[in-house]
Amino acid sequence: MKKSVIIMFIAGLFVIKGYGQSGLGRTDDMGRISIAAVVPDEAGVPGAAQRSLQNRMNQIATMNGLGATQEGAQFVMVPMISVISQDVTPTAPPQVSLNIELSLYIVDALSQNIFSQVSVDLRGVERSEERAYNQAINNISPRHGKYRGFVERGKEKIIEYYNSECDKIISTAKALAGQQEYGEALYMLMSVPDVSRQCYHMCMDISIDIYEQYANQKCDEYLAAARSAWAGKDLVKVEENLGKITPFMDCYPQAEEFLVHVTEAVEAEGASAWDFKMTRYEDEVDIEKMKIEAGRDVARSWSSWSAARHFDWGWLYEN
Repeated sequence: MKKSVIIMFIAGLFVIKGYGQSGLGRTDDMGRISIAAVVPDEAGVPGAAQRSLQNRMNQIATMNGLGATQEGAQFVMVPMISVISQDVTPTAPPQVSLNIELSLYIVDALSQNIFSQVSVDLRGVERSEERAYNQAINNISPRHGKYRGFVERGKEKIIEYYNSECDKIISTAKALAGQQEYGEALYMLMSVPDVSRQCYHMCMDISIDIYEQYANQKCDEYLAAARSAWAGKDLVKVEENLGKITPFMDCYPQAEEFLVHVTEAVEAEGASAWDFKMTRYEDEVDIEKMKIEAGRDVARSWSSWSAARHFDWGWLYEN
């Protein structure tokens, strides 16, 4: 248990250091925006060609400094393919000649906004339709200047969006918190890139309030679970649940009182001394920064099952 407290203490110090450094960056620094490449099933790309297309899209994002994994991605590059023509060549053996228009979009998977778009005509000739698709996609040149401009426009529009829609983002997050959808609320706030300085800091302040609501709800759950475990004389479960209660949760004093009660009862029954201690933080740890990082963890947890590939893409592929 002592080891976990030390780790949390060290993590808090790193949070403080990182927070301070982010405030010293350049106002035009866009390095913290990242874009994941996703090929939804709705895009209609044949099986094997999906992987080839995603690899090319990943290269476009990475070569322009914005590569990201799909896990928890909000800003996403997605494709749309239109078949211009498809013919069978009069050769022996016959081959499929395929001409397609590939459009790439940079979108916000959460707010369903399109930030940038680029289109390119591609051609493939192969023994099957899937092979023809694959050959056409392999003709994409990720280093081409048109893709650099496409990504740059996307970055600029993302910043403009957060600068103009900050009030709406905050009000939506508060509404979600009011419905006890704390994970999604924190995800919205934590997704604001720190290059949108004013909005970012406003969202971090509000994330503290929402995290406190979440933490207090969880605190009651943990304390109730600890009491239930004690009723069954399961000290391991008592420790497990009390160990999740942190000093900035409202039920922390009640948890300490319960710990004293359990300790006295254990000793009165003649058992060996129970040396479990509640989590504590040293005075120099900035609790506000700890709350921000804890809220970020909750947001990551929510996004792990709401990653971009699981979003409903009907709004983009409705036709």
